[in-house]
Amino acid sequence: VAITMLQLRRLPAVTTRASSAVRRMSTPPPLPDWNALGFAYYPTKSMVRYDWNGSTWGVGELSSDFNVNIHGLSNVLHYGQGLFEGLKAFHCKDGKVRVFNSPANAARMQSGAKRLAMPQVPTEVFNEAVDRAVLDNIDYVPPYGIGGALYIRPFLFGHGCKLGLGAAPEYSFCTITAPVGAYYKGNLEAVDALVVEDFDRAAPRGVGGIKAAGNYAPDTLPSALAKEKGFPVCLYLDAKEQAYVEEFSTSNFVAITADGSLVTPTSPSILPSCTKQVVLNVARELGMKVEERPLPYSELASLKEVAACGTAVVLTPISSITRSDEVLSFPTFEGIARLYNAITAIQCGEAEDKYGLTRVVGEKPLPQ
Repeated sequence: VAITMLQLRRLPAVTTRASSAVRRMSTPPPLPDWNALGFAYYPTKSMVRYDWNGSTWGVGELSSDFNVNIHGLSNVLHYGQGLFEGLKAFHCKDGKVRVFNSPANAARMQSGAKRLAMPQVPTEVFNEAVDRAVLDNIDYVPPYGIGGALYIRPFLFGHGCKLGLGAAPEYSFCTITAPVGAYYKGNLEAVDALVVEDFDRAAPRGVGGIKAAGNYAPDTLPSALAKEKGFPVCLYLDAKEQAYVEEFSTSNFVAITADGSLVTPTSPSILPSCTKQVVLNVARELGMKVEERPLPYSELASLKEVAACGTAVVLTPISSITRSDEVLSFPTFEGIARLYNAITAIQCGEAEDKYGLTRVVGEKPLPQ
């Protein structure tokens, strides 16, 4: 098993605390049927938790107990003082297990912590938590060749007894993992999107640009209503004018124009997708012109291809966008598929990582 220099610097404390937690563990859950995995939770062996001591983060502890016991008057429960991230680790062609693009997730969580007045998690601690969680659950990383990954969910929250609004007495940073299967069991599949007109995703100068937990609950109702109408994806426009494209429920918006450029909207209300930045870099490498700018909804009719971009799937082609009685169709997604294939090849070690996106955290045998 590979151990990073980051881990070596903290190894004495980490080993002591982690070993104690491992001794308390019950029998780990059985390995899943790899071919039956979807994008849903499957239990693993352990999670890792770090607590803030008022000036720095502790050494952290691995535990088989996935329950987080907090006071009923905790900030995260009443005032929404919580952030989360999502990233993946992959079993690669050479047998190594690699985490994908974690510094970008660490930077995004730091930005969110600053906005919500929480202690920031340094990139070193963030990466250490991710690596420890992956290494301790490395048996649950889906084997190379099936298209799966170990999904990683770091989260930061304020807790402790606090009646009035203000800084929380305590803060914790945890990381949980779960094996997930390939979203697409074969080729890419396009889906239909519905423009949400009765609800807004984020207010101007609000918190739409950070991955705050409270940003997602308001989408539960619009998404459910859209699914009842046969639309698996919601698209939100800007809250002020309803004239500019912002993002899908849980994914950024990217598109290919008639001249082959890749365009993505900009707005302070849009969450900066870590995956989207990879898509933009790969697009430039492939010779595509990249445009990051405000995108009027009126321009959508001229687009050639549209996709939702995020960690779970990388890119999901959009076959149509419906707004009231207007239906815009996007029947092809060759360019989106090209980008998707290029990125997934990097993730699983089939293509050179020219951008330094991956980090080796361990190794496991290749499937026979």
